[in-house]
Amino acid sequence: MAGPPPPSAPWTAPPPPPSWAPRPPRPHRRRVWIYLLVGAIVVIVGLAVASGTIWIQKVKPPIDAANDYLRDLSRGDYEAAFDQLCAAEKVDASPEGLAGAAADLDVDEYEVSPFDVNRDGSRATVKVELSPDDLDGTDRFVRMRLEEIDGEWRPCRPLYGFEFARSSD
Repeated sequence: MAGPPPPSAPWTAPPPPPSWAPRPPRPHRRRVWIYLLVGAIVVIVGLAVASGTIWIQKVKPPIDAANDYLRDLSRGDYEAAFDQLCAAEKVDASPEGLAGAAADLDVDEYEVSPFDVNRDGSRATVKVELSPDDLDGTDRFVRMRLEEIDGEWRPCRPLYGFEFARSSD
């Protein structure tokens, strides 16, 4: 009689063919577009900050001085407005003369344009729209000249700081 069958070897998978090898882990591709996008945003924010700083330092002071002067004129405070003029303007002028010029201009309502300021060193010209809410449709503009004297912007020349050529430019 024959005995039990001989013990068999455990089953194993056949070895892979020699041409197959597991792939190495895929390297993460750098997302260049993300870096470019972040860089572009940083540049845009930097330009915005730089232009805002330039505007605050260069354009805003003459606009503020023009608004202060025109506010006094529109309120009829000719003494305060006269005190804001440069010394050269005050020589042959008076608050009463300023009141007459303001009456000719009809400075009740005004709007100083922040987009039309021409500054050249210590001199600036700003565009002022008089009576911007008039319903008759006529636009009246004057140019106002200012000079920086001892760190303060003051209306100065040709006459009480105004160029009286009225136009609708």
